[in-house]
Amino acid sequence: MALSFPLRIGFRYFFSRRRDRFLSVVTWISLLGMAVGITALIVVMSVMNGFEAELRNRVLSLVPHGFIDGPERRLSEWPALMEAVANEKGVRGVSPYTGTAAMLVRGDRLRGIQLYGIDPETEGSVSDIEQQLVEGRYLAEPRFEILLGDILARRLQLTVGDRVTLVLPTVTVTPLGLFPQEKSLEVAGIFSAGADIDGNTAFVHLKVGQRLLRLGDAVNGLRVEFDNLFAAPESLARLATRLPEGVETQSWAQTQGSLFQAVKMEKRMVRLLLFFIVIIAAFNIISILTMAVSQRRSAIAVLRTMGATPTTVVRIFIVYGLLTALLGIGLGAVIGVPVAMNVSELIAFLETSLGMKVFNPDVYFISAVPSVFRWLDFVVIVGAALVLSVLATLYPAWQSARIEPAEALRYD
Repeated sequence: MALSFPLRIGFRYFFSRRRDRFLSVVTWISLLGMAVGITALIVVMSVMNGFEAELRNRVLSLVPHGFIDGPERRLSEWPALMEAVANEKGVRGVSPYTGTAAMLVRGDRLRGIQLYGIDPETEGSVSDIEQQLVEGRYLAEPRFEILLGDILARRLQLTVGDRVTLVLPTVTVTPLGLFPQEKSLEVAGIFSAGADIDGNTAFVHLKVGQRLLRLGDAVNGLRVEFDNLFAAPESLARLATRLPEGVETQSWAQTQGSLFQAVKMEKRMVRLLLFFIVIIAAFNIISILTMAVSQRRSAIAVLRTMGATPTTVVRIFIVYGLLTALLGIGLGAVIGVPVAMNVSELIAFLETSLGMKVFNPDVYFISAVPSVFRWLDFVVIVGAALVLSVLATLYPAWQSARIEPAEALRYD
């Protein structure tokens, strides 16, 4: 009963038709401001989640979850270690590899790359390189062939069947002096992951990589894929405790971590900037309640003389202010959630209707706006907006409880 009275009076004050017109306009501005802020936060966070997921899927489709490197990057007894790692809990696949920085030269064009030697029979368990081929063939035979990313091939003006010179960071000693080690390779295929890796990565057959790096039957290490991408760093750390001495491990969080940390930092900054819209709307609630208290001084005095306590008056105006916030939050959620869930389709519809392209596929890695709606983000956004709204009502509501009935009624 004690709670229902403030609710009834708060609702009556808010929906009263005799309110001051200026107060009504400010109330609607605050309500719409809250709705715009909530809608923007929900949609933008979903789009940024989509970009993060798209980036993760594209980059990690070719980059394994972890590396296990031998002492001084030379692993001789790798078949036994590979079998032991494959039997570990949570490991989905293991494949040997060789890797080095190198340079590709064609005519007057040259590019620095990261060159990997991979085993075609086991590489499919740790990456999707074969599925990412857009031209040519996979590395089925240990020939002097190379797979290039489409961006790298375009920069060097290479197509399938062309030859390119590989320059390695080792030297060959001849009677005429020291010369960098070079090898002519045929372009067997071109892949496209739709990420920066397409412009700086190339693959050769594992046996070709062993021969180029003069490793004999040894490899540089193992590439490992885990069942859970996000648990990979912890799983790899636990696995490292059972590996032979001198063997080192490196997870995707270390090799690609800076990229994803930059995306997370950008998400935080965008969330903070957009949240200022909600903060401004909350400050408007303070203005609304301050004007409402000033307008209803005599009504507050009558309530006090009828036995209403200061706490009851505070609750009445908290209800009054929260109604504005709740309506704004509700409107923002009703608009924001469907838009966030269907933003790709909406953008595609606008592109078709207006004859424009948001992302030109010739320039960008993606051609559509990705979106991943997460209920946790929604709960955090709505919860933070509610907390701000409650805090905004406290001071004006407290001021209403300080009104003295005799003073308010003296000039009424």
